[in-house]
Amino acid sequence: MLFMVTNRRIVDGEYSDEEKPNKKFEYQYAYNQAPRGEDRFTKSGQKGFETALLTELKRLKDEEHVTPKVGIYLHGFNNDYQDSIDEIFDLEKSLEVENGYAPVIVGFSWPSSGKTLNYLSDREEVRDSVGAFTRFLLCINDLATRNEQDCFSVTFCIAHSMGNYLLRKGMEYLSDHLGSPSGRMLFDETVMLAPDLSSKDIERDGKGSYIAGFSRRVHVYYSQHDRALKASSTKRFGGKRLGRHGAKDYDNLPANVVVIDAKIHANKESIEGYKDRTEKQVSVHSSHRYHKSIMADVVQAISSIDRDQIKDRKAYVVDGHPRSNPYEWTYVPGSGLVHCHEVVTSIGVDWSKCSAYRQGSLVRNRWRI
Repeated sequence: MLFMVTNRRIVDGEYSDEEKPNKKFEYQYAYNQAPRGEDRFTKSGQKGFETALLTELKRLKDEEHVTPKVGIYLHGFNNDYQDSIDEIFDLEKSLEVENGYAPVIVGFSWPSSGKTLNYLSDREEVRDSVGAFTRFLLCINDLATRNEQDCFSVTFCIAHSMGNYLLRKGMEYLSDHLGSPSGRMLFDETVMLAPDLSSKDIERDGKGSYIAGFSRRVHVYYSQHDRALKASSTKRFGGKRLGRHGAKDYDNLPANVVVIDAKIHANKESIEGYKDRTEKQVSVHSSHRYHKSIMADVVQAISSIDRDQIKDRKAYVVDGHPRSNPYEWTYVPGSGLVHCHEVVTSIGVDWSKCSAYRQGSLVRNRWRI
């Protein structure tokens, strides 16, 4: 079931690329399932939103006999209001195929302009939306806490592209005002798809470290074939992006962060034929939300399956040589060799076969699917 929360201001009867004043936002529910362009959320208001959400979670538990999943989705830049509806519409369909039933998805539509050339202005809109976003998070967390026993659920957050910047800024804001989380985490699972953040942001001392602090686990999906993030890197003065290059220092990641190299699926050839709601070919940058194999991995992640047990993940493949850091390792399937490299490994490796093996350690925080 789909829900929406937005801080977009209505201009000339339409949700615009301007934010509401005073950190305000609007709860929307009762999606009418109409054709694109005619579809909308027919009701608004916090009380009705919360009632509808809790009713659906109870239905999933009683009728589907599952632990319900409820997630927040943060779209990236270049999305107008209709685009933000389209993205949760498509995401629900993709997750339903792999999950067996449709999870509850609450989109947060921040006032991106829906124009490719407005990259920097969209980043400003993210910063202006942080107050509304964090107020919403506090409200939804309070709702979950008050109803935890009656309607237990798995909570997750999926952020795509610049949506991860909103997530990062939001967690920073919460940390500044609340301190480090204690007891119940804000999210059980956080999924960062093609994150438009610096490669070092997710490290322990990075600007995005609070994401790990407010989540039980964090899953980062990246692909070197993401040309959109290559363009973003140029706009960011050449800085490497987390969604294209992965983390900068894998030794410095929080223990609950898992990085997944998705380039084998997130590439032009593999994504060929995948279409979005408008029947347009899906880009590599957006492929994480559509590709069957990536979605299967994401569903297992938000189902809280242990990182070692997620189906079809393999040790990161590299045909490399010893690098400057001897503490990181990877396994090359089929070669019978283990090489020192800047990445890390999975289990099941015979370390005695590594001629360079000295003081290396097994660090499970980078995977290939």
